[in-house]
Amino acid sequence: MKSKTKAVDGLTQGVEFLMKKNGVDYKKGWGKFASNNEVTVDLNEGGSETFKAKNIIIATGSEPNELPASTGLAFDEEFVVSSTGALDLKTIPNKMAVIGGGVIGLELGSVYARLGTDVTVLQHTERICPFLDVEVGKAFT
Repeated sequence: MKSKTKAVDGLTQGVEFLMKKNGVDYKKGWGKFASNNEVTVDLNEGGSETFKAKNIIIATGSEPNELPASTGLAFDEEFVVSSTGALDLKTIPNKMAVIGGGVIGLELGSVYARLGTDVTVLQHTERICPFLDVEVGKAFT
C-alpha cells in the first residue's frame, strides 16, 4: 500500500509538473460542449468558464458505478468496495467477487489473483468486455 500510494502521488505530481512546465493549463470540473469548438466547465472551486479551441482533448477520469440500494450492496469500502476502495484494502482477501467484466474490474481482479485471491468475475452480458473486439474479449476470458 505504501508503494502504491507513493507511485500514485508521484505520477500525479509529475503530470501536474510537466503540464505547468510546458505551459498547459487544466481545469477540474464538469464540462459540456457549447459548440463544436467550445467547452463550458462548471469548475470544482465554483463558477464556470467557457473555452474555445480548434482541438479539444476529453480526459474524463472515472467514477465507480454503485449497484442500486435495493441490492443491499452499497459501498462500505470494507466488504463491498468500489474500484477506489479495492486499492486501499488493508489485507488481501481469500476470495473476491468482481461485479463487472469491464477493463477496470478485470484489471483489479487480475491484480488480486496474482496476490493469491480466488477471484470470480460476474458479468451481466453474454461476454466480458462486450465493447471490445470479440477476439480481445476472448483473450481476456
